[in-house]
Amino acid sequence: MAETWRYVDGGSVDAFENQAQMAVLVRSTLASSVPTLQTSVWGATHLNVGWFDDVDATADLDACARLGVQVVRRPMAGGGTAFYEEDCSVMWGLLRPAADAGDLDTELARFQPIVVDALERLNLDEVRFAGSADLRWKNDRKLGGMSANHFGPIVSVGGFLNVKPPDVDRYLEVARVPDEKFRDKVVKDLREYVCTAEEVAGHAVPYTAFRDALLAAIRDAGVELTDEGLTDDERTALDKISTRTASDDAVRRVSSERFRADHEARGSRVGFGNFKARKLCRAGVAMENDGRIAAAMMAGDMHVAPPDVLDRVAEAIAGVEAKSTDLIRERVASVFDADDVHQADTSTGVTTDDLVRAIERAIADVPEAR
Repeated sequence: MAETWRYVDGGSVDAFENQAQMAVLVRSTLASSVPTLQTSVWGATHLNVGWFDDVDATADLDACARLGVQVVRRPMAGGGTAFYEEDCSVMWGLLRPAADAGDLDTELARFQPIVVDALERLNLDEVRFAGSADLRWKNDRKLGGMSANHFGPIVSVGGFLNVKPPDVDRYLEVARVPDEKFRDKVVKDLREYVCTAEEVAGHAVPYTAFRDALLAAIRDAGVELTDEGLTDDERTALDKISTRTASDDAVRRVSSERFRADHEARGSRVGFGNFKARKLCRAGVAMENDGRIAAAMMAGDMHVAPPDVLDRVAEAIAGVEAKSTDLIRERVASVFDADDVHQADTSTGVTTDDLVRAIERAIADVPEAR
């Protein structure tokens, strides 16, 4: 018997509506136990900050406010900070009760052939997956991506596709790109690194064309879709969550400027450090005069669950002497190597050692006591 998914066409949404929609549909999917597929297109220009990203390292918030660029932090979802211009990127996502799902790699493997089929219907035959996550074209150029995440009772798999060129000059005005970010990219210049479906196919690829190709590929994979809009209750919840998602506290959930200000006001010395292996890891430490770590901040461009894992890593190293490298690693591993921590495609993920290297660099950045 064919599997049945609920389908919601989100249409054109701004950054806050999109993030709130995910939270609303997670709740509905749990209540119904029916997987939910959603598609949409960005309706407003914005910076989309990863759940673990240090917003001050990746975005110039003053410039965003001045130029009218929205800033939103993806709730619970990892990855780095991305710039999306109005109508330039389309999205899709499937929410499935964890009890009915495989592990993250299994869910990615299930959806990959569907995405490839949809791309072929759009004359994007030359685009293929690099690993499990990135959609790449010639010379390692990035067209889009896909990721899987484990949110307790829900597993999600979804992604995005760049359909037409964004204003890169505006992006460069509002974004801060860490030096390490493009170190391992074949194409160093951002203008060459990002490509679009319009460029690859040689013609415009609007949201409706992408949506119809994806739905056709899903149906051909043996899935029955029930086309439903949001209910009145879901729309009411969406409005409430959108307001909360747009708050300054949500955007600055991980903020090096706030971390520095808070801990320097308490008399601690503060340092930050980045380490890039397969993904960018960032750490901040506040150090007491006796050489102990008073508090830490962990951030980075990564897909890892649960959503509080880096917060727990930061808490685990509080109180440790900064010179005690072995103990720092032991504390980090006690959290990050535990059975409840999940990453898809761990061969391209983050390791305990990566986090420790970032912490060591942050410690080295702490100024000497006066």
